[in-house]
Amino acid sequence: MVAKQIRSLQHKLVKDASLLRKSKRFREETNQVLVSGKKMLFELARDFLPEVVFSVEPVSFPGATVYQVTPTILRKITGMPSPDGYAAFFPKKESKLAGKGPLLILDGVQDPGNVGTLLRTALGLKWAGVALVGETADPWGDKALRASKGAPFYLPCQALSCQEVQMLLQEKGLHPYLADLRGEALDRARLVRPLALILSSEGQGANPSSYPRATPLTLPMHSKIESYNVASSGSILLYALR
Repeated sequence: MVAKQIRSLQHKLVKDASLLRKSKRFREETNQVLVSGKKMLFELARDFLPEVVFSVEPVSFPGATVYQVTPTILRKITGMPSPDGYAAFFPKKESKLAGKGPLLILDGVQDPGNVGTLLRTALGLKWAGVALVGETADPWGDKALRASKGAPFYLPCQALSCQEVQMLLQEKGLHPYLADLRGEALDRARLVRPLALILSSEGQGANPSSYPRATPLTLPMHSKIESYNVASSGSILLYALR
């Protein structure tokens, strides 16, 4: 079978791919996400069927529509200067925080790389799910998805308001811990489980009044270090509290 080909940067699918990469609204409207890169695409395809596959070389994906494209078009699709030859549209996986276990709450973590790293760590350490509050970066965005190596496909992630988070904590009986430079040192804290961990941006931090029941926690640091990056501190806490 001769593969379908795209040879124009103005092709509708090329424009759709660019929008999926850039626009959270478009991802929600179409219920699709863009996955860039051969390794992640093939790994996800073991469990989830891609709807459309773009490749610079002939390839077969039973059940998916495959388009052979030029390197220039793939650069346009992925937004990467040197893509490795593959990209795809996958259905966006809807999930809700319905299970038991430790919960990660990201409040205003705007950097998609940090969000992706934290989701990948939470999945690896078997946390139950992630609540996304405020201006937290969309985990289905291109940069976050690449940093997480596709973690949102397997880890429940749900956008919630502060009020909804409070209700969820109460409903599940989770004791919240808030990462805060002014908090109690982790190595001296008496932890209460089951628990939830609240992480926020390094710049502003979460408003403690938004989480009145939360116990502030901090990590020991050398005096020459002002603070840890949220991905670094969060990963340490995810391991210590799991």
